[in-house]
Formats: sequence, C-alpha cells, structure tokens
Amino acid sequence: MLVQAASGLERMMYANQSGPLKDSTVAQISAYVYYEAAVLSKLTTNAQFKALFTKTIFDQINTDFGNYIDALARSKPKSLHHVYEWKKVGNKTARLFKLNKISEDGLSFRLNYEFLPSRSMVPGASGKRRHMFANKASVMEAGKPLVIRPKNAERLVFEIDGETVFMPKGKSVTVRRPGGPGSTNQFSLAHSRFFSSNLVNASIKNSGFQRIFNSSMSKALRVPSNIKKVQYSFSPNLIRSQADAALAASFGGAM
Repeated sequence: MLVQAASGLERMMYANQSGPLKDSTVAQISAYVYYEAAVLSKLTTNAQFKALFTKTIFDQINTDFGNYIDALARSKPKSLHHVYEWKKVGNKTARLFKLNKISEDGLSFRLNYEFLPSRSMVPGASGKRRHMFANKASVMEAGKPLVIRPKNAERLVFEIDGETVFMPKGKSVTVRRPGGPGSTNQFSLAHSRFFSSNLVNASIKNSGFQRIFNSSMSKALRVPSNIKKVQYSFSPNLIRSQADAALAASFGGAM
C-alpha cells in the first residue's frame, strides 16, 4: 500500500515531462522517496526479515521462560517437581516441558507448550521392578489418579517408609494425586503469570531485536548509487528490484 501511495512519484521520475520536471533535482528526490517507500512497504513480506524477527524474539522468550520456571521450581519444588526428571528439580537439562512457536502470520506468532516424556527410572525401585513413568509431567500437572497394576508379575511389591509391602495377587493400587496436592495445574499457572506480566515484554526488549533491526534497516535504506547520480529519468521497476535486493542483503539470504 505504501508503494501505491507513492506511485504518484513515478511520473515525476521521467524526463519526458514538461515544465519543472526537466529539473533533475525533482526526478532525483522523487526516486529517493520512492526507493525508501519500496523498502518499507516490502519489509513485512520479506521472508528473511520475518524469519529473523520471529527467531530472535522466540529464542529470547524461550530462554527467559525456561529460566523463570527453573528458578520457581527451585524455590517451590513441591509445585513444579513433576516437570523435571526425578530428583532434578530446577535443572535446565532435566526439563520435561518445552515452548513451541506456532501460527506465524505476518510479524506475529503464537506460542504454546508441551510436556516431554520422562526418560529416567522411577526412584525407589530396584532390579527387575525398575520402570519409567513416561507421562509423569502431564499426569501430575492434570492431577489425574494413577492406577498401578502388576504387568510382568503376579503381584505388586513396593516399599513404604523402608518397609517392603506385598500386595495380594492381581491387586492394583490407585494413587489419587501422584504428584502430591501442590502440583496440580502449577505449571499452567506459572505459564500464565509469565505471559500476562511484564516478564514477556522484558524478554522482547532484551532480545536485542531493536538493535538488529535498526542496524539492518539503516543498511537497507542506503540509497543506491545510481539514484545519487545526476540524471533526468529513473526506472520504477529498477528501484523496486533494488529495494528487494537491499532487504535480502540486509537481513540475510536471497529473496
């Protein structure tokens, strides 16, 4: 739309006009403004700019959100222990959650999260009875009851307070709140607090995108040498192609 608004400048960039248009200064000023309008109007549809914008901001949000959850988990382990591998609460390398970037539209995008499967053995068991609780994070976050049944044995055998308990043959055990009473919906609440507060705005600011953008745009807006030369006629098509090339060069890669 910006190029269309500046399209009235096109006739002023040609020499075959009468009156003051014979003055090369008018043609050059028109070409100069037309070039900058072309750069700005093509910016939001430039693939390289969009990719840089979303990646730079998402990466910072992802880092800050992860650090926020880690710190919160260390201060309140009973609330967020379930989104980490066993006995590694607040450990960056043991997270059972991740952010995802989805639904990119222009320069906007949405985020969601998912829980990752646990890969470590449930503590407290030994020998052949060792097993993984793959859905640890999602089950405990939802506060779902957990039914434990014997799978490769006649009965369940486990320890409580140092004592070995032998269940009757085929008998199951139901754990009403496998993550404890303090873990239900706690990750969801922490996620909501982060994204509804100034923390997410601080992430965007700290991403450094403004600095990258200003530097790259300054480069893209540098008027091509042919426009700086004294002449009485300029090609709009050439100027638009130069704007494309300048954006591609400034933000990386070919169009």
